[in-house]
Amino acid sequence: MSQQTGRAKHAVQAPPKKPKREAGILDPTLLIRLVIAIVIFAVALILKTPVFVKVILLIISALAAGYDIFLEAIDSVEEGDYFANSLIVICVAVIGFVIGYPTESAALVILYQLGVLAIAYAGKRTLASALALVNGQDDEIKSRVKELVESKEADPLKIEKVMRSSAGLVLRAAMIFAAVYAIVLPLFSSFPFRVSIHRALMIILVCTPASIVAAMPLAGIVGIGQSASKGILFGKSSALEKAANIKTAVFDKAGIFSADSPEVLKMESSVLDDDTFLNFAAHAAYYSDQPFAKAISDIYDQEYKLDVVSDFKDLPGNGVELKIGGTPVLLATGEYLASRGANVPKDPGEKGQPYYLIIAGRYIGKILISANVNAGTEGLLDGMAAAGVQRCVLLTEDGQEESRRIAEDLGFSEFIAENDTMDKLAYLSKLSAASPDQVMYVYSNGFENHSDAALDVRVSTKGKYADALVAPELVANLPEAVKISRRLHDVAVENAVFAFVIKAILIFLSVIGCCTLWFAMFLDTAATLATILNTIRVTKDSKFFRASDDDEDEEE
Repeated sequence: MSQQTGRAKHAVQAPPKKPKREAGILDPTLLIRLVIAIVIFAVALILKTPVFVKVILLIISALAAGYDIFLEAIDSVEEGDYFANSLIVICVAVIGFVIGYPTESAALVILYQLGVLAIAYAGKRTLASALALVNGQDDEIKSRVKELVESKEADPLKIEKVMRSSAGLVLRAAMIFAAVYAIVLPLFSSFPFRVSIHRALMIILVCTPASIVAAMPLAGIVGIGQSASKGILFGKSSALEKAANIKTAVFDKAGIFSADSPEVLKMESSVLDDDTFLNFAAHAAYYSDQPFAKAISDIYDQEYKLDVVSDFKDLPGNGVELKIGGTPVLLATGEYLASRGANVPKDPGEKGQPYYLIIAGRYIGKILISANVNAGTEGLLDGMAAAGVQRCVLLTEDGQEESRRIAEDLGFSEFIAENDTMDKLAYLSKLSAASPDQVMYVYSNGFENHSDAALDVRVSTKGKYADALVAPELVANLPEAVKISRRLHDVAVENAVFAFVIKAILIFLSVIGCCTLWFAMFLDTAATLATILNTIRVTKDSKFFRASDDDEDEEE
């Protein structure tokens, strides 16, 4: 029985996947082959030899330069990728030799190999520049960015997926057009099929998507490096890309604008001593997840007697209501107690949030909880507005009166009070349904899932489900991430438009017969390098650096 099971398991095991061979990896062997290829190519052009000798020399030149390209093309066929750049180049070169354009075909292979090497080098320089952006950050951020940069499975940008899909459709359409053109042109003109096929090959060659999408993965990595240099760490390029569409930012007050775990500032009671008062308050707050409850539990070091607690009711943003030993107990804000008709003494000069203890309808005392504002949020809302975020909403667990005061102090025009975690998620779900892909949620307390917002940003150094992390003291840099995302999106579009224009020009020149295979490859490669250089230029863009950073650089 066990032997059969073992054989069955062995039978379903997939064969190990053969590593894909890639062209453009510069090593001594490739360098020697390129030198040999160029020398043989030059000899074939310079020496006056019979035509068949010249063709043989050009074939040897192409094989020497493009051996690894040929192997990569074979791998593409085996994987079913019949539109791979390497396969198209090899097919075009072979057909070019067959129809009588050996010089152009050999030059095409050599230039393609040189172009792949140049593009790979430019890409490495761009990635190195992206890594250099985070040199001033801590080791963890540098390690995370380096891991993402070196990952070959990095999540692609949405615009890259769209461009690849569009370019693939264009390539297929170009192949159909080229085939029709090659057949029809000789029928309605004096051009032979040799010329029409030659022009058709140029059209197909030009329509390969390499130059359109080559720089897009680099744009995502550069954007992540730029954001990380500001202390905002995105887990994926696609997450950073989402920031470009954000129109509404929803902020959780706790842990961002105030301490995530506030402190007890003082206790005051004319009826009970401090230990007894704290004992009642701790038992009242035991089952609550509100920040004030955490503050109370942090200072209570006695054993809980939870069998005396019953009928517990959490009042999000207002306190708790329960029974202790069968006696009704309220630990709540003054606003909530006033709504219940209870009168409690208030001190307008208090710095903090008071919670009042009511036992059996009698006022016992109050406990004052800190409400410190995070200095790292200064200028955050103004920065969001400058970055193009049209709406900022504050979510609090406090009551209406306290939430209104906090919202006014922080500069929010909108706030939603008395929220627990489920209320917040429900609000985000409703908001995201009305504005898909336009909502960002900034929070501190972790929850074991992703909200319905397009982008979740956690104010912490750790977060499993968040799209991005930011330290509490760097929250004010969030608008920079939005600006960076929009700038990189613009760069990606600029690159795609530029590449499309170059291709359109080359197609026109090919159709009218004013182009060659090698020139088409040369100009398309140049366009690819231009898009990469345009991307690397962004790493030096002064728009992403504050005046203080520039001043520090000058001092150094």
